[in-house]
Amino acid sequence: MEYYLKSSKQYYEKNSGSRLKFIEKKEFLFLEISKFINNCINNSKEVFLFCAGNSIISKNIKSEKINIKEINKDYEKNYDQSVIYKNDFEKKDIENCDHLIIADIEHQNNPALNLLRLSNLINDDARIIILSKNFFWMFIIKMLKFFFNFSPKQNNFLPSSYLTNLYSSCNLEIVRSEKIIALPVKIPFITSLFNKIFRLPVLNWFCVLNITILKKINTLSDNQDKKVSFIVPCKNEEKNIPLFKNQINNLNENFEFLFGDDNSSDQTRREINKIKDEIKNKEIKFYEGPGICKAQNVYKGIEFANGQIIVIYDADLTVSFEDINFAINILNNSNADFINCTRMIYPQKEGAMKKFNFLGNSFFAFLFSILFKKKITDTLCGTKIFYKKDWYKIKKDISNWGAKDLWGDFDLLISAYKNNLKILEVPVTYFERAEGETKMTNVIANASRMFWIVIYSFYKLRLKD
Repeated sequence: MEYYLKSSKQYYEKNSGSRLKFIEKKEFLFLEISKFINNCINNSKEVFLFCAGNSIISKNIKSEKINIKEINKDYEKNYDQSVIYKNDFEKKDIENCDHLIIADIEHQNNPALNLLRLSNLINDDARIIILSKNFFWMFIIKMLKFFFNFSPKQNNFLPSSYLTNLYSSCNLEIVRSEKIIALPVKIPFITSLFNKIFRLPVLNWFCVLNITILKKINTLSDNQDKKVSFIVPCKNEEKNIPLFKNQINNLNENFEFLFGDDNSSDQTRREINKIKDEIKNKEIKFYEGPGICKAQNVYKGIEFANGQIIVIYDADLTVSFEDINFAINILNNSNADFINCTRMIYPQKEGAMKKFNFLGNSFFAFLFSILFKKKITDTLCGTKIFYKKDWYKIKKDISNWGAKDLWGDFDLLISAYKNNLKILEVPVTYFERAEGETKMTNVIANASRMFWIVIYSFYKLRLKD
């Protein structure tokens, strides 16, 4: 079966001269698309780009190797030394790619069959990026084609509602969606500013282009007994550490516990060592925290961890181990990459969260819902669960969000989103701290720092070139 529509192949062959002039005239648009896609790709090793007269999109994409399938040889321009043009693709061309960019879906002869084939060939960690037109703009562009010969007059009609169903039927699901370009006409200074303003919430519904990032739905159950590493950051928790003894003894799974003492002024270290000595049949480790902040303590613990699954668990024991086990099972048996536990669904135990903290958490959850374009209910729950293999992606973006995150919650969530990981919230019951006092003091200063991180993240994810 032919990959491209016959009408598209004929148009791009017959009108290569005028199409190349159009690309040259509208280069600013293609480069804006290219820059934004590059912002969605992190530390890429190999990319495969499917094009129909628009391989110029590869110009700003940073990857060690870029494979391109073009509709006609007239459009095969080497914009980068890493570019390799291919007439067709097979398993060996796809299975090592970390990103596939489909910029020709309107011109494919059978998009459903092609997507299904790709979903069967890609590895579980790869992402597919689809470029499609806004439903409103599709009609405007269709009318403009009658006056300006810049694209085939006949091509696939693929509104976003249909594409969503198409992705599902091809064993793919959406992990991230973006909208760019509201003014496709070049006016010095104005176009760039206008297009950035229209990336803001609500206004972005008027943008021309949808950029949808997909991941493979993993239908095969992985029955492997994955080792779980609990990272427990500690600071003056001498009264809480002994409470871990019964919890650890009751665990029959493949766990390890890493307690990081962050320069405690009490007997926290002694209590950790006591548990290590008393529970010989469990894997319990101690490491020296850097004494800077909770976030740095956690990150150091993750580096030492040997498990395939990382659980960040606060030493105050305000979340039950039953809820943790449930969340781990969700990670193992769903298509999620990152579990963000939420304390805001179930009724909280009396005294568990102060009213001011509750309001602050609700406010930041609202901001994150805008940032992630999905409902987020709790950003500051210390319990987060993810795969160790994804830590190597996440850590490259740590502390790159405008200010140092002292607690690590925003760092982890935003970096997971930046790396196109599927984030899933799992509700947990929030108990009052058993012993000691909360470390979240100086609320105004912390809230100001967190607010700046969210604002800068929006700028970096959506507006920065």
